[in-house]
Amino acid sequence: MLLTLDIDLSNKKAQAFIDFVQTIDFIEIRDKEHSEDYALTEKQINVLEERKQRHISKKSKSFSWEEIQEELRASSDE
Repeated sequence: MLLTLDIDLSNKKAQAFIDFVQTIDFIEIRDKEHSEDYALTEKQINVLEERKQRHISKKSKSFSWEEIQEELRASSDE
């Protein structure tokens, strides 16, 4: 089980808590603002692969950046 805690570091007691938690061997602290540790689940990878294959085989619609900008401009005029 993975548990995420949001800790307000502006609170004076927060650093004492973090210092204590770091002494526990089964707890790992990661700063989410500086963390690059992220992995997709197998299910997410499969969905992306399916979408990629649909795109490659031209079974899904794709748009150029210019088409997207044009659509956004048109929708903002309404």
